[in-house]
Amino acid sequence: MVRLNYLHEPGVLHNLGNRYSLDEIYTYTGSILIAVNPFQRLPHLYDHHMMDQYQGMQLGELSPHVFAIAEAAFHTMVKEGASQSILVSGESGAGKTETTKQIMHYLAHMGGRVKP
Repeated sequence: MVRLNYLHEPGVLHNLGNRYSLDEIYTYTGSILIAVNPFQRLPHLYDHHMMDQYQGMQLGELSPHVFAIAEAAFHTMVKEGASQSILVSGESGAGKTETTKQIMHYLAHMGGRVKP
């Protein structure tokens, strides 16, 4: 979406619809991640292999994903010692709880790998 010349509602909805039809449920607009609830399980998006791909990567290096946001926060927290917050927002049924679970799963997975 960062490539859209003009950010307007019809353009945003068209872009999200196109990505959704390709099972690409995540989209960046700047450093903000937009997730569209697929209303189905997509386990390949959340396995340990996918987590490992995002480990150590900067935001935007790989495809948009909730793990990229979690990695950015984790990296800043561990490397710079700075507290972090991740805001998960949306309407009822939008997938906020599932997204938060994935963030916590990623942080627990990566936290178990950090050496003191």
